[in-house]
Amino acid sequence: MSTYDNTRAALPHPLSPLGWDHRVEVAFDTVAAAASHPLVPARVASSRRGAAVVHLPEETTAEYAPAVLKAARADPSSAPCSGDWVALRRSGDAWLVEAVLERAGLLVRQGVAKDSHDQVLAANVDAVLICEAADQGPNVGRLERFLSLAWASGATPVVAVTKAELAGDRLPEVVELVETVAVSVDVHAVSAHTGLGLERLSARFLPRTTWVLLGTSGAGKSSLVNAVAGRTLMDTGRIRQDGRGRHTTTHRSLLRMPGGALLLDIPGVRRVDVPGGEEGVDRAFTDVRELAERCRFRDCAHGDEPGCAVTAAVDEGELDARRLERWHRLRREAEWNRSRGDARLRAERKKEWRRADRRAKENAWRKRGL
Repeated sequence: MSTYDNTRAALPHPLSPLGWDHRVEVAFDTVAAAASHPLVPARVASSRRGAAVVHLPEETTAEYAPAVLKAARADPSSAPCSGDWVALRRSGDAWLVEAVLERAGLLVRQGVAKDSHDQVLAANVDAVLICEAADQGPNVGRLERFLSLAWASGATPVVAVTKAELAGDRLPEVVELVETVAVSVDVHAVSAHTGLGLERLSARFLPRTTWVLLGTSGAGKSSLVNAVAGRTLMDTGRIRQDGRGRHTTTHRSLLRMPGGALLLDIPGVRRVDVPGGEEGVDRAFTDVRELAERCRFRDCAHGDEPGCAVTAAVDEGELDARRLERWHRLRREAEWNRSRGDARLRAERKKEWRRADRRAKENAWRKRGL
């Protein structure tokens, strides 16, 4: 290797502060090697129909190339989203998104439309910060859904019990309830107004790691981010008389925290449908899953079967019967959503086969001069 190559290899990549690493570099090199145009990498901050705001590292807007648009029409989940790494090419004075690079840490909400396409909330995520307001509950069922969604992405969930100052003497009780639900997950009681717990939570935001905020509108996400950052990074809504605030985030964006971490802010999620597959649900219910592994029969349905460790734990008061019911419900929902997705894929494959068969027949007719 020449002295120039050695110097070049030692220099940090311009996109390193945005999370550029060896995995992304390999993915980009693979796409660039097969392209007919020179390409450059960028990271998506936010997206809208037909275009995305990207960092090169300077911020600019890039339109979708025809191939990307076509793929997005067939499967909306393939369209660029917040956190994506993309390959761009120059077209006159404009940038075009030529390809979306291979993803990791994908936060996906199961599609609720008839076409059953999934909705990608964020890509290439290392950790998910779930915000649950102390004065609003917490909502146990919603928290379990958020945790299932986070675990299914491959990212690490962390729970912030926000607005701790509004819980008053109930705060220890609220935190204890959250901890019984967020098994094997770090829980932080925080207050953007008093500073409670901010230093401990801030230590989790390591340089070049990508976080996504997850929570309902009014959960205090914007105030928490501004408090951790020590400056205003996100707009906050007016506080209503009921103390819940109003929703202000209307788009996804990539925020840089003072310590070097990256934060993907997405709109407050009103409905969470767990993605197909049971892995995320089981990770969110590790206590139930560990009990299930002690059942006498491998195919135990955890009902009236003899030797069921799960129902025995309920009878002995070690496991809340309502938590067991929610586990059953989410596993059934995940299985149903997976079957919907499989049915859609089967239908799409049949359409492709029909088109291929039709093209083959047309080619045969042409060769015969028909």
